[in-house]
Amino acid sequence: MRSTSPARPTSRYLLAVLTSAGLAVTVLGSFLPWLRSGNVTRNSYESAGLADHFALVDNDFLVVTLRTWIAIPALGALCVALIAVRLDRSAGVLTLAVSALAGTPAGILTVQASDPAGLVGIAPAGPITSLAGSIIALIGALGILVVAGRTRGPADGRAGTRT
Repeated sequence: MRSTSPARPTSRYLLAVLTSAGLAVTVLGSFLPWLRSGNVTRNSYESAGLADHFALVDNDFLVVTLRTWIAIPALGALCVALIAVRLDRSAGVLTLAVSALAGTPAGILTVQASDPAGLVGIAPAGPITSLAGSIIALIGALGILVVAGRTRGPADGRAGTRT
């Protein structure tokens, strides 16, 4: 019988650090300016609250997304906690969901930020930072899922061994 290679714990550690750093950058970006109006800038939470308050969105899915946007920091922290307690598959899947939830609007606004017309515009710092963090977290989470799948033990419960 052969045991797992010693490189796997190192790769798992590096992927955990990469994923955690990506989540931290994603959350950090959500607190940076996302919208600007004259000299006033608003972060993603203020922007989502205003869009919901003034009913600027009539799509039910987008309304739910706006109302749950405030959970991004908590979900990011939960992902890091799952990584810390070595629940890699759960952490990987949840990180993929958080990356998609935060990265999609950040990507859309990053593309829209190139058009500076109008009194109200997009402040690119927040969306670009959140998009970059989401991409980093996504790559790390995919890596964690791959490594977790390789180190899965046989059905008799002896994790980390191969025959």
